[in-house]
Amino acid sequence: MLFVFAQLLGLLAALASAQSLDDTAASNITCSPLELIIARGTNEPPAPKYGIIVGDPLFDATLALLPNITGYAVNYPADLSCESRPDGVNDTLNHLYAQSRACPSQAYVLVGYSQGADVMHFAAAKISPYLYNRIYALVMFGDPGNRGPNELSPQGGNTPPFPAALARKLKENCAPGDPLCNNNGTDVNAHLSYNDAGTTYISDSAKYIKKAYDAKGNQGPEPSPNGGTGEPTLAEEQAIQNLADLIGSGGTTCSTFPTVPASTATATGAPGSSFASGAAITPAPVVGKRVVWRPQNGL
Repeated sequence: MLFVFAQLLGLLAALASAQSLDDTAASNITCSPLELIIARGTNEPPAPKYGIIVGDPLFDATLALLPNITGYAVNYPADLSCESRPDGVNDTLNHLYAQSRACPSQAYVLVGYSQGADVMHFAAAKISPYLYNRIYALVMFGDPGNRGPNELSPQGGNTPPFPAALARKLKENCAPGDPLCNNNGTDVNAHLSYNDAGTTYISDSAKYIKKAYDAKGNQGPEPSPNGGTGEPTLAEEQAIQNLADLIGSGGTTCSTFPTVPASTATATGAPGSSFASGAAITPAPVVGKRVVWRPQNGL
């Protein structure tokens, strides 16, 4: 009898322990009214949490308008490895599905900058339509997909367009001259400018998210006046090379842009790059490397 009683106590203790673990796991999920799912750009420092250029400034600006929001930083390398974008897509989808099951009343905003925008295009192509009505907005910065549907991505392959139902909730931020989101962009620094003093990309995007929340996703799209369909120019391809030059060769790359022909004799780049002096360019593949910080800031 004592043996049976001891077994019963052990079983009750195990059940209590399992319940405690379940409660702990559940406590890690915050069911806010709105969550921003943010994918940072290539090699962008995730400082302090979501990304130094777009993610954190946008989250803070939105939090000032909607005090009860939460955020999630997509957990992926954000580098030039072959696994980076697929890892970002998988993490975005896994988080979205887990969070939406745990929080049936929560709505979402998908945010992507540079490679992060590419991640969101590929993730959105796989999102089940039953979640569309809970995704209130998509907000992109320096988005390769803004150059037109199925354009070549610097990470390799073709960037799929957002599904039509989600494209109706899309705000695109594309700085004039940004070579990643313009087919004729040649200004390397434009790709790094989305939180520069005097710009309104962050504040306007926060207002768009607030409008989307109030309208429950029926606010309509806000396309960028820059970008659109068309073939990339040689100057744009060279500008992407300049971006590659800023961060050097470190790491394996998965894709290349078309070769820049010898007729492209000179180019100018950011201070400190080998292109800054306007030296002659040796024809070479334009590697899809991107940088999302300013080297002069020591980042």
